[in-house]
Amino acid sequence: MQQELKRLDYAALRQKVQGQTLNLFIVEQLPVVPPDRYNTVRFGPKTVGEIIREAVLELTYTAHDMAPFARDLGHVDELGNAKPPFVWDEERRLHLRAKLDAVFFHLYGVTDRDDVRYVYSTFPIVERQETTTYGRYRSRDLCLAWLNALAAGEPDAGVEG
Repeated sequence: MQQELKRLDYAALRQKVQGQTLNLFIVEQLPVVPPDRYNTVRFGPKTVGEIIREAVLELTYTAHDMAPFARDLGHVDELGNAKPPFVWDEERRLHLRAKLDAVFFHLYGVTDRDDVRYVYSTFPIVERQETTTYGRYRSRDLCLAWLNALAAGEPDAGVEG
């Protein structure tokens, strides 16, 4: 429990929790996914933890200076050396972020499409930028497509959007 308190302290203080300590009744009200769910919730052949790990690795490991991080996540060749970094690809990154959004919507139990649309509507600047660039709110549409793919047990589906 002490470890969770340390992780949440920053988030809670950003929300202006008063005092120098974080009381248990406050911790119990914070929206935290229980750690065991990362290994027990599955979408088809993969656990949530595996899906998140793969997406975060690809989004993060885009330069050689992140090689130790890639090694820690098991992204190594047969000799144990970190494989080359992922190429920065805006299209791919948009898909990965939408996939992560969909995974966390599932984890928090937000699977109604209207609820997901509402959450995305609270980011009007992103909506305006994407509508200007793509003609629609693309990250929202991709997230909705990923929600469907995950619900169907296909975490590696070729989602179009």
